[in-house]
Amino acid sequence: MSREMERSLTAGALLLVIAVIGPSAFGQAAGPVQVAANTDAPAVSRPAANIAPSISALQARIDAQQQEINKLTALVEKLEARQELVASTSPILPNTSVGFSPPGGSPTPSPAPSPAPPAQSSGYTAPRELLPDIGQIGAELGFFAGGGTFPYKDDTGFATGGFIDLPWRNVPGGKLSYEIMIGLQRSVTTQQTTSGVNVLVNTALNNYLVSAGLEPLPSVTGYLTTPLPVTSTVEERARVLTVAPFELKYALTKMGRFRPYGVVGLGTYVWIGSDNNIKTFNAATALGSLASLPVGTSTLGATLNSILQGSQIGGLAPTAPELAARGVPHGQGNLLFGGQFGGGVEIRITPRLSLGGDFRHNQVEGKDATFNTFAFKQGLHW
Repeated sequence: MSREMERSLTAGALLLVIAVIGPSAFGQAAGPVQVAANTDAPAVSRPAANIAPSISALQARIDAQQQEINKLTALVEKLEARQELVASTSPILPNTSVGFSPPGGSPTPSPAPSPAPPAQSSGYTAPRELLPDIGQIGAELGFFAGGGTFPYKDDTGFATGGFIDLPWRNVPGGKLSYEIMIGLQRSVTTQQTTSGVNVLVNTALNNYLVSAGLEPLPSVTGYLTTPLPVTSTVEERARVLTVAPFELKYALTKMGRFRPYGVVGLGTYVWIGSDNNIKTFNAATALGSLASLPVGTSTLGATLNSILQGSQIGGLAPTAPELAARGVPHGQGNLLFGGQFGGGVEIRITPRLSLGGDFRHNQVEGKDATFNTFAFKQGLHW
């Protein structure tokens, strides 16, 4: 028989004895205990409290042991909580053995090799767009260059500008974006203008020539329209600045690389133009021999050219020669409001580069102010 079994039997016997004699011992009244009658003088017996503890003493022991048990239970709970915290902050790697090694010290089997990644398709893969799908957020920054018609019946000209496209939300079939566009156009047009200033100069000049006996009194019509030309051919240089601060753009994204779109919004427009008659107006040629008449330190022809030749403001008269010598801008312009709508197509060459074409119609307030643009565009995406 093993030692452990012997110890178990001994402990069981002791418990049985205590169970049998315990109640009688604990219930014995206090006082002297006589074991057997004898003739000798009775010995003084010890108090029962010295033989067996009282119920209150046992209860005190039980309470003390219960307190120790409570302390140990609290300590175990703290240790378990710390173990759970360590396990949660230190994740176990996959295919890693947890606990004791198997009997015999056999080595842990090595993890199986991970499968090879699938082969990448050589076709076009659409880039990820719009948050929270982190990658590209679907924004675009680009520029365009092309041509367009012009307000006020000017000839066609060159147009260029830039735009920024910010994604707003996904909608059926594509996405809706917020776009800001700024463009600038330039054109040169040959126009005919009649100068009321030249009419006044002809009146003053004919009065001087007739009073000086240099010329006979002309007819009523010639008195106002000669010798200087009243109507002349001018070269009109026009510039249009377009600022569209609020536009909505819908792009169809289900067709892969090919992405048609439409755009609509509000715009503000600044038109500035000047009419230059320097190539067609020459007072010296119109006056003939009278052009050489002295006027101060100059001649009559040169003096009239300095006043009436150049870039005309409103088609009436050039700016002062002192301002022209300093390069001060001159011309006329206005600020207009209107709307813009159009569309085009983008072809995604790469996830970050696109090429395409764009058309915009600008409906501007005022007579003959509406114009269109046709442009090639390039976009950079992120």
